[in-house]
Amino acid sequence: MRARQRVLAAFNKRQSDFASLREWNDYLERVETLIFNLTEGVDVNATEAAIAEHKRANASEIAHFAARAREEAAAVAAAAGEEAGTEDTARDSGYAPEAAGAAAAAAAPVPVPTSAVRRGLENANLGFDENTEEGKRARAEAIARACGFDGKAVAKERCLREAFATIWV
Repeated sequence: MRARQRVLAAFNKRQSDFASLREWNDYLERVETLIFNLTEGVDVNATEAAIAEHKRANASEIAHFAARAREEAAAVAAAAGEEAGTEDTARDSGYAPEAAGAAAAAAAPVPVPTSAVRRGLENANLGFDENTEEGKRARAEAIARACGFDGKAVAKERCLREAFATIWV
């Protein structure tokens, strides 16, 4: 999330800022490539250099678009405050929608995410200590089994595909 937020702070244009859909899609592709490279550790130095160069070359545009986003968020928060009868509603909920038409969503309570894997297992004895390497491995295997993942079957399928790929090359 931090890498995504960092990249999106510098690459903060919207579709309406582009002349064509193709330019917008190319821009999105570049942004997602930069985010992927940072999160997966692919050519991090070049990625950081590209982000720094973009920030340097487009500093005024970045500031302009960030100010526009802040103004729109303030307008939405104000609209949500007027609907709910108080201006602090949107700020108290911790959620500020981007679109002005979503002002009603800001007044609604924000759901708290829960973990699907751990739900209901707080007091269950899973048969392993999650603080050891063996316990972490056993937990990962238990989660994989619960999700229907079979690592051996996947490895076998991959080996077969690679073997047959070498025959008909």
